[in-house]
Amino acid sequence: MSVLDKTEITHIFDRESEEAVHIQQFKTTLERMKEAQKIGKSIIYTLGYSNFSFDLWMVLHKADCNGSLDYRHQYFSCINKAYGEQFSRMDEYKKEANFKRLLKKLSLSDVWTAISRAKVIMKRNFEKGYQLQRYCGYEFYTENPSLSIWIIVEKILKECGIPTN
Repeated sequence: MSVLDKTEITHIFDRESEEAVHIQQFKTTLERMKEAQKIGKSIIYTLGYSNFSFDLWMVLHKADCNGSLDYRHQYFSCINKAYGEQFSRMDEYKKEANFKRLLKKLSLSDVWTAISRAKVIMKRNFEKGYQLQRYCGYEFYTENPSLSIWIIVEKILKECGIPTN
């Protein structure tokens, strides 16, 4: 069976923190992805992570977010500023109706912008000499911000023939 005959599945999830419980959850997920790939030989699992919150990816559609944050809830003010919102709590922003409202504010141009901003973050991580970590055949940075969600999004857009900005 060639690579072309395989189904590619990207598992998108957060690399939440350097706390032992979150590190173990991340590693366990990678182990399960690798094991599932061995069992289902027609499947290739790829990693789409965000360090340490998916909210980083959301912000990048509308604004730069290059600094390291210490807590996930710090993305709350970035979301409000980037989207012109006034959410009073993180859980308010994450309510389905509110999140869908934010998604309606996005254009394809915003998605391409997020991809470009994510590439800048990853390039900067490399230039700073951060060590790309490898586990079960998957690569990631432990530093934040870092993310690889953009890779699958870019691939989908290109395969669909959707032009860049």
